[in-house]
Amino acid sequence: MSAGMVSMRFIPSLHLCFSLFTIILHYWLFFIDNLKLRVFMKNIIDEIYTHILDSKREVSNLELLKEFFKIGSCSDEMAGKIVEPLLKTDARFTRHPNRGWTAVKKVTIEQLPANGAPFILFFIGDIEKEDQNKIRKEEGVFSLLESCSSFLLYKGGMSDENLSIREILKNVNRYIFLPYDLKSLGRLKRVYRVLSPLDPEIITLSIKSLISVFFPEKQLKTWDAIVNEFGITNYYSETPSSKVKTLGIIFEFILNKVRDRGLSTVEELIEFSLQGKKNVDFSRYEFDKDYLRSIPEMPGVYIFYNSEGDVVYVGKTNNLKIRVNSYFRNTGESVEKISGILDHLSSIKYSILGSDLEALIQEYKLIDMYRPRFNKKISIPERELDIPDKILILPSSMEGALKLYFLSNSTPLLDLDLDCSSGGKEVADILNKITGSSGNVFDPLKVISLFYLKKYEESMNIIDVDRYGSHEKIINAIFSHCKNLDELMRDKTLYL
Repeated sequence: MSAGMVSMRFIPSLHLCFSLFTIILHYWLFFIDNLKLRVFMKNIIDEIYTHILDSKREVSNLELLKEFFKIGSCSDEMAGKIVEPLLKTDARFTRHPNRGWTAVKKVTIEQLPANGAPFILFFIGDIEKEDQNKIRKEEGVFSLLESCSSFLLYKGGMSDENLSIREILKNVNRYIFLPYDLKSLGRLKRVYRVLSPLDPEIITLSIKSLISVFFPEKQLKTWDAIVNEFGITNYYSETPSSKVKTLGIIFEFILNKVRDRGLSTVEELIEFSLQGKKNVDFSRYEFDKDYLRSIPEMPGVYIFYNSEGDVVYVGKTNNLKIRVNSYFRNTGESVEKISGILDHLSSIKYSILGSDLEALIQEYKLIDMYRPRFNKKISIPERELDIPDKILILPSSMEGALKLYFLSNSTPLLDLDLDCSSGGKEVADILNKITGSSGNVFDPLKVISLFYLKKYEESMNIIDVDRYGSHEKIINAIFSHCKNLDELMRDKTLYL
């Protein structure tokens, strides 16, 4: 069976459609390389995405099942069990209850409509000193959060969906965060650092800034004043969930005001919240607004220099333009830090890279090299890592190339920009080096790569070296990805 799943004849039996589909999937899982299966399913989902976009209407589960899997005469319930697991975690698709699916073009989160974007409202209470040991260990963090925090998803309304804190923290780039207060934001970042050696890159919105714009004549500077103005009851409960629900009521009230003002996107909402704030004086810098507008929407690292040419800050991002511009429209989440950076800033340089992982690695190297004033020192404790030999295949910033990362116990992290028109000798040399090495070599860059792999494994191209019998087969498997280079490059920026 090759592409046979797409060319199957219609199946008339109602009770067989779901079980047959499940058998087919197990067949593929058992007999076909996992990588090929992931590519196959990704292609199907991309075709569904294009179909729904072109349709410009809601498309039902039954229609998708018939069109793409050639399975007919299924019940709505069975069709949902087959289609929904494929699409529900892909933010390009929206499921409308009791109706069908719609799709939106790939956009960055700031470009999403404000009335449907995924906001995370949250409160994290004080973490006592005696709990510090727990917060250093991943297994202790999440049990600790259950008793002193609350997270609420607001997406077109307050959701009753049970949120996994672990998944939120592993996908921070998929949400806009609304903290109850700045302390909650700081604690969120502390917890995130248990999962990642680097700081999270998150988008936040200041409720207080929005309130000050809507009610400039009123001095609503305290939460007591705000809840009294909005007539919110049960505010004085000290439970985290009560505080977050209070925040949700206020936010819902504000969004109604936002719609009255004709604001449609998250970006417009953030810009609106900054009205009345002091404008940035660009005359003090060696660049202007046109330079900021010219920065590409690509992954990379950026470096802030002072007037003496010293590095004061280094950052990484999956979208250079949006991230660098965000420093000049401060949303209030880290006022002291951003103000300090801007006070010392003179010039900006950036490097376009192929992927988020390359940006993570380059950021670590630059911070370790320059020790910038406004970056926290990244400490990755030495430990013994047990890593099956793997090759991560990612986009490269070089045209016509793949970026390869070689993970192995016996060597530091090795990388290569592989020219797809080359003969593969460079890959063979690295494989020989790994084969000829022994022991367990610690490298902080391997820790960063493993974190990235754990987070994005389902959507990455990975070669498990032990599954191939020879270096020649490994090299052939790598070069097979050169055939899909255009698709790989289109996915260079990690959008939603």
